[in-house]
Amino acid sequence: MNNSRKENIKQLVARLKDVKERSGFAVPEWMLDEGRYDKDALTPEEQMEWAETIVPHVRASTALLYLIECDKRWGLREGKYQFKNGEHVFEITQQLIERVLIKYVEEELIAHKPQERYIAVYQFYHSNDSQVRENGQSWFNQFLDDIFIDLAVRLRAGGELPVKPIVH
Repeated sequence: MNNSRKENIKQLVARLKDVKERSGFAVPEWMLDEGRYDKDALTPEEQMEWAETIVPHVRASTALLYLIECDKRWGLREGKYQFKNGEHVFEITQQLIERVLIKYVEEELIAHKPQERYIAVYQFYHSNDSQVRENGQSWFNQFLDDIFIDLAVRLRAGGELPVKPIVH
């Protein structure tokens, strides 16, 4: 390994250690081992651990991007994000969006691909990112809109709110 690559790895590990200390971010120990980066590809166990580590951060980013999109469309209401559909206005938060993603996307993917678990979830989020880069469209924006629109329709009709996951 050349000196430039060694220095890059050293800086990467130093950043990971700093992030871990400052934020409590759960970094797998093998990612903090500078010697690990000179070895073979990740083992299946390391891949799984990496995916479980990264998915919460990808989920949080997805939720934040949706909130930004809602702010662009409807603005803030008393400093809070909102979703509007007809006469119904819902306050939405990052935590709410993340819970929706866990319940209606991640749990469904894990049930459908139990051997892959969070690797499948990460790949799904990653494929959406690729779609956004290619054509500017996010599957998650439409999916989340559909959930809130369905909620508004049910409220207008006086119907029951969903208790089971909605599969789209």
